[in-house]
Amino acid sequence: MSEQNEKKRQRLVKILAALLILTVCFAILQWFIIKELFSFGADMVKDALIRQAPEGVDRADIQATFERVKSAVMQLPFSFLTGRIDLRKIKAVGSYAIAANSDEVWDAEEINTLLRMMNASVGIQRESE
Repeated sequence: MSEQNEKKRQRLVKILAALLILTVCFAILQWFIIKELFSFGADMVKDALIRQAPEGVDRADIQATFERVKSAVMQLPFSFLTGRIDLRKIKAVGSYAIAANSDEVWDAEEINTLLRMMNASVGIQRESE
């Protein structure tokens, strides 16, 4: 009887070990997918902002800001743990972008505010313009 219990326990341990390895593999795969989706989404928004940017918005500033944010997000979770990135501020940036673009037209002040918010979310403070 004890031998059967030992075999069942060994089988259970093997199954649990296999499930743990599978879970770790799925977590790693999920992380890479999330990073790629964020990168794709950031590139799409950056290109749209550059295309729609009116006078008074520096297109190079849009490019640089998105590259800084993308770089910080690609280093998650370390950038979060070291305080380089503030996820609550990134969420606020997304909410502001949705609200500001509700009329599907960006004006210069909306874009400049969005860029300042994005820079603040990764700890970059720019001089007043």
